[in-house]
Amino acid sequence: MKAIILAENDNSALRPLNSRKPGALIKINGIPLLEHQIRSYLNAGVAEASLTVVSGYHHNIVKRFLKRVHPAIRLVKNADYRSKNAARSLHLALQTAEFDEEGLFVSSGECVYDNHLVEALVRSSTNAVAGDTGRSGGETMLVQNGCVVRIGAAITTEGAPAVSAHVLRLNARGLSALKRVVAKRAVETKVSMAIVINDLVKTVQVTLVDIAGINWAGVRSIDDLHDADKRFGRFKLSDTYCFVIDLDGTVYVGDRPIRGAVKFIDRYAHKKAFYFVTNNTSKLAEDYRLKLSAMNLTTDSDHVITPLAPLISYMQAHALQRVYLLGNSRIETYVRQALPGLQLTADPDECEALVVAYDTELTYDKLQNAAVLLQQNPLLPFLATHGDLVCPTEDGLVPDCGCILSVLEQTTGRRPDVIFGKPSPRLVEGVIDRCGSDHMAIVGDRLYTDGKMARNVGCSFICVLSGETTREQIDGLGEDEFPTLIVRDLGELLT
Repeated sequence: MKAIILAENDNSALRPLNSRKPGALIKINGIPLLEHQIRSYLNAGVAEASLTVVSGYHHNIVKRFLKRVHPAIRLVKNADYRSKNAARSLHLALQTAEFDEEGLFVSSGECVYDNHLVEALVRSSTNAVAGDTGRSGGETMLVQNGCVVRIGAAITTEGAPAVSAHVLRLNARGLSALKRVVAKRAVETKVSMAIVINDLVKTVQVTLVDIAGINWAGVRSIDDLHDADKRFGRFKLSDTYCFVIDLDGTVYVGDRPIRGAVKFIDRYAHKKAFYFVTNNTSKLAEDYRLKLSAMNLTTDSDHVITPLAPLISYMQAHALQRVYLLGNSRIETYVRQALPGLQLTADPDECEALVVAYDTELTYDKLQNAAVLLQQNPLLPFLATHGDLVCPTEDGLVPDCGCILSVLEQTTGRRPDVIFGKPSPRLVEGVIDRCGSDHMAIVGDRLYTDGKMARNVGCSFICVLSGETTREQIDGLGEDEFPTLIVRDLGELLT
């Protein structure tokens, strides 16, 4: 068997994901759409050298990708990809090699599916097209007596409808018919795969292979992409007993609750364990508890985790009694109460450690004292609650603790010896002890804190797009860094 994958289109509905690369290289579950299809064909026994990819938009990027990963695959360029003519792409591909001796698969590079779809087509001995009778919408095929008789955006006439996955399997007779169809249509514009299939079923009999229950998705818009992310995500709600949820950008933005997240937490409040975690050390755990309560989310301070808790435990374990603290007055009072006998000093001869928190009352004098301490005592322990550069607010991003650390590094060359907040697993050691990591999910809107902490812990990571991270940024990750699941917000787990 041989196969042709059409990956030539420039689909503006996928902007900005395909601004700098073709849509076929957009990643689902960390794997490009094109790679998903290639793996499916290889798994079904199609040799790499029997695969042909047609590219056009960002052709050189596809060329580099295949040369690096699948050098034996034949690549055909459709320079006229802007005409949006699938028939021309197929016509060019069919002219580059001999396809008459064996059967042929044809698929759209805008789709993703698991291996069972191709395997189902392999088992068919006739010309066949994959269609899902369990779905609605999209390009629907009219099926009569098991054969496809028409395909269109909205078929409502009598017959059994099935949504097309745009994957064909053709025998020698079907291949000859396809060659005639695409040769006739090759000079036109805006010839979709649906039009090709419509022409084909008028010439030869094409049966339906029902793929209802098989996981697949067409990715032709941003909404389609979000649907594919959920369908192919590795997260299972039924296997997850504990959620460690970021606050800013995940449960709320400023004082505005993210309704989907609130609904999800409320729905499962008595079925799952919920811990709320934030790097923000300008406030106390009790402050966040009260804020959540105002949003009708009931919890206690023990289930609200900030880096102050592991910081205090560390200071106790190392018997630190004289430190210099960059933190606002509320945090200073809290630390003093937690550590009776603590003395705050900027005296280089007495100071045992520098501690930097998110100081919303920062002054130049404080920065100056901290810089002098680090320079006069190069071995002075340097502790920081977290390294976030910015903090999201309703009005925009504002400087966070990481900016303070950056100033000190630029001044002294010193970086913190210990950082207690995300992505350090120190922050959630207590939760891991109670719940374990196998059935835990960390939920957040930042790849470099929430996502990295999940990898450090070894648990699932649900990335929400309600805060800082964009889908485009996620697409730049490698397969081993990709979130377990991507959703707009936690409310999507309710559907």
